[in-house]
Amino acid sequence: MSVPQRDGSDGPWDRPPPPRAPVFNAMPPAVLLIALSLVGVSLLGQVWPQFRAAVFNAGVFIAAERGASLPSQPLGPVAPLFLHVYIHFGLLHIAMNLAILVATGRAVAARLGQGALGSVGFIFLFFACAVCGASLEAVLHQGPPVPMGGASTAVSGLIAAAGWVRGGWRGMARLALPWIGINLMIGLVGDMMPISIAWLGHIGGTLGGVILTPLVIAVFEERPG
Repeated sequence: MSVPQRDGSDGPWDRPPPPRAPVFNAMPPAVLLIALSLVGVSLLGQVWPQFRAAVFNAGVFIAAERGASLPSQPLGPVAPLFLHVYIHFGLLHIAMNLAILVATGRAVAARLGQGALGSVGFIFLFFACAVCGASLEAVLHQGPPVPMGGASTAVSGLIAAAGWVRGGWRGMARLALPWIGINLMIGLVGDMMPISIAWLGHIGGTLGGVILTPLVIAVFEERPG
């Protein structure tokens, strides 16, 4: 069997694979901004207890039945609807939310575009889903008042949004419906859970993503020339 002679030029088999871009280099600016702000607030709270207390008092969302007496908050009752995303109860809590933010947010931000308009749209979607999640928790919560925090309301909306950008309504259903189902199950066995989980907030955030994603893309998606 003869062996073909090389002519000295490098074939495709001779070229080293292109280096992979570091994950943060490939991160859309809006996703990176939100991730760094979540981590920054958490780290600053670890080294500055007064800052942690101020963020908690101003941003924690207290889910309670109608008519319940709640403590006044420095920035009023509206601020916790979106500031609760900066309050996390432990390293695992923030790590899980960051993982979902990166996994889903990159696809959504890539669809919107990485310029100013697309970045504003992504940030708006993130916080709007957080407001939807907290609002549903406020409307349907039963039982004693419970403090709620974490970016899971917002990233739940990004789960639905990522499904939309990858496959329209069907793609959204493939991601959003199982997540809603998981949280309904959490609600059914809530008393058996070792920790309190704001499952209504997750569902509200997901529904926010279902409703708002097509509208946000229609308004904020960056289109060439």
